[in-house]
Amino acid sequence: MEDWSISKMIEEHLRTQHYVAKKDTRLTRISGKCEVNVNPLERGMLVEAVGTELDGIRIKIKDPHECSLWHNTEWKCDVCDLIPVSKKLWHYLAAVTAPGDRVRIASNKQLCKDIENIREKNRVWFSPNGITTVKCLATVTLIGPVPELGDGVFFGLDLQEGKDPANIKFTAVNSISPCSQETLDSFRNVERTYLNNDILIPKRAEDFLSSGNSRNNESTKLNGSILDRYGFDDSANNNRELISLSKDAALTNSMHPVFKTVLGSTSDNCKGSRILEDYNLLHFDDEFGKKENNKHGLVPDTGDLYIGSNVKVLLDQETRSGIVRWIGTPGGLSPGKLMAAVELDNEHDLGTDGIYKEIRYFKCKPQRAMFTDIKKCHQSETPIDSHKLKINLDNNFGNMESSVVVGIVRPISVKGDLEKICGKNRGIQGHHNSCYLDATLFSMFTFTSVFDNLLFRPPHEEDCPQYEEVQRVLREEIVNPLRKNFYVRADRVMKLRTLLEKLSSISGLTSEEKDPEEFLTSLVAQILNAEPFLKLSSDHEAYHYQLFVEKDEQLNLPTVQQLLEQSFLTSNIRLKEVPSCLIIQMPRFGKSFKMYQKIQPTLLLDVTDIIEDSPRQCTVCSNLAVYECKQCYGECGEGLESIAFCTACLEKVHLHERRANHKPKKLTIPIDYAVLQEHCSVPRLYLELFAVVCIETSHYVSFVKCGPGSEAPWCFFDSMADRKGEQNGYNIPEMVPCPDFPYWLSEEGAKELSKVSDDRMLPEHAKRLFCDAYMCMYQSPDVMMYK
Repeated sequence: MEDWSISKMIEEHLRTQHYVAKKDTRLTRISGKCEVNVNPLERGMLVEAVGTELDGIRIKIKDPHECSLWHNTEWKCDVCDLIPVSKKLWHYLAAVTAPGDRVRIASNKQLCKDIENIREKNRVWFSPNGITTVKCLATVTLIGPVPELGDGVFFGLDLQEGKDPANIKFTAVNSISPCSQETLDSFRNVERTYLNNDILIPKRAEDFLSSGNSRNNESTKLNGSILDRYGFDDSANNNRELISLSKDAALTNSMHPVFKTVLGSTSDNCKGSRILEDYNLLHFDDEFGKKENNKHGLVPDTGDLYIGSNVKVLLDQETRSGIVRWIGTPGGLSPGKLMAAVELDNEHDLGTDGIYKEIRYFKCKPQRAMFTDIKKCHQSETPIDSHKLKINLDNNFGNMESSVVVGIVRPISVKGDLEKICGKNRGIQGHHNSCYLDATLFSMFTFTSVFDNLLFRPPHEEDCPQYEEVQRVLREEIVNPLRKNFYVRADRVMKLRTLLEKLSSISGLTSEEKDPEEFLTSLVAQILNAEPFLKLSSDHEAYHYQLFVEKDEQLNLPTVQQLLEQSFLTSNIRLKEVPSCLIIQMPRFGKSFKMYQKIQPTLLLDVTDIIEDSPRQCTVCSNLAVYECKQCYGECGEGLESIAFCTACLEKVHLHERRANHKPKKLTIPIDYAVLQEHCSVPRLYLELFAVVCIETSHYVSFVKCGPGSEAPWCFFDSMADRKGEQNGYNIPEMVPCPDFPYWLSEEGAKELSKVSDDRMLPEHAKRLFCDAYMCMYQSPDVMMYK
């Protein structure tokens, strides 16, 4: 039942093609000859949808102002910035010049419904000059376009007891309001009482209209000229009945041709307010476009098919299903020949990614787009695939601004109090199972520059064509705004997810639950084609390291240091060089399996003994080690340090019969250090922890260090910490200070926490850190400086 209702919602959404801009926002140009790629959409502008995108819809702006900017140009817009309206109301609102009034009317669904039901001869309230506190009753005499007054549909009103040369006043929909029969009966009773008692009726609308305002006087003259054109001439007769009796004949015989086309015969109440579907009153785009060739040939939908229709298509004697993404006449075809661009559910050998004759009409996966005669498309009763399109519906992201920030923005660095950058609406907003990506991106870029080479590397020949676009979205719409404004809205992240979904081998990145390593593979390895972070002695390269260990039942609270060294020993590998960053995945598999119930991240990770050919200390005397004996692991110390020996200590330790069968291996000593060993001690190599990504019941969060150095504070980040609304609501991200984080990872803190027998009794954040750690991120400040 739920899937069926979602499909219905999507179908109704896609049928809506007319909107009013809810607020000021920014549009991205998709096609057309406009010189700008980004342009503001102002509150109250009229919008017509012409297609769908994964992260929004394609629209045309129906605004006569700056027509050189808007004509024959398609833009991408977020649906959440628009208010859907019917085509009839859309044309009514075109006559309204005040943007605020357009938004006010469009936002009131009941008012919209009542206005759409207004017919000729209905009574309505008229508010002269928009003064809502002053109203008078009027009768609707006609509904239609009045070119002299501007675009859109106007209402001709017969005002009560008018004193003007003609009783008909033309007004836009914002000056009228529906009048219920109950209200009308009450008004008539009051009016009857006033007349019987000789009580003066309040000042009429005509008095307000003619109160010395020059603009109103001009309007009156214009009304008169229009009425003259339509056959209303009351200069010799002031009798209302005569005027009323003459109206039908005047409208029928002397009406402007446009009125005749739109209104039809006024003898039929319903026809009087009907707007023909084939008639576009906002035709500035079409008129302007006659002077130039529109290579895309975009035309309105036709018949039962519309953009978003679920259809069946006959291809090579085989029926395929898909969704209509575009309807029109492509360049090079004879005018009037309509074709439909269908995104197929499955690939076809002749399919494209939305390109037809070297022109792109929409975007989809390769071999999914087919351009065919619209007559070969038939409406399908199969429900629309809600998985593909539901992101277009549930995209209410709240009212937080998330602007594009160009240039270079340094990572955030905080010393001391975190309160000024923490709280609600901080970090990356979550949306549609995005937590795996939100937590990882927040960890990688907010407070450190270790991954910044991903943001600025120039493209290479082997990079994909969309490399720079992916890099730009990551840098200017996510990382820079995060560092500058502490907030990134979910629709910005959805752009990146959509690109990843299209360009990488990993599917489901826009809607399904994924793991951080899948995201890293998609973005860093496959699309950004970054140099691997880790170079292993086995001649393999990697972007992260998965811990593979055998469980030690004696370890109650293992540390990352212990598990890392054990894993390298077991795998018999080393790192060829100190990495600028080391991403370590815990010995677990998602949410289903954990080798250890709790793991303690190591704040300062000693990697001296896992670097190939790096100088090492003898575990006994601390002098330069020249031998390694794996069989001695844990016998003369802890970790990999326990297997390194100088020549003298190696012989002494192996005099014991228990170690007689050991097979030590000679180490390679760097030549530079061999020369200087008598003058300097053996260096230790460390990486510092800067982030821990955790998972609990399919939801990823992260702990992140808020700056460089050991004294930097820590915070906890959750991209879906709170929510506003239900199905059509949005998530609220949050950053919370974690002042106890260093204590929990200290030896003293770990001892205290290990005494707690029931993990449910641990402090909330400590429990998530120890029990849910999924991935630990380390960096080398020294290596970062030259990589």
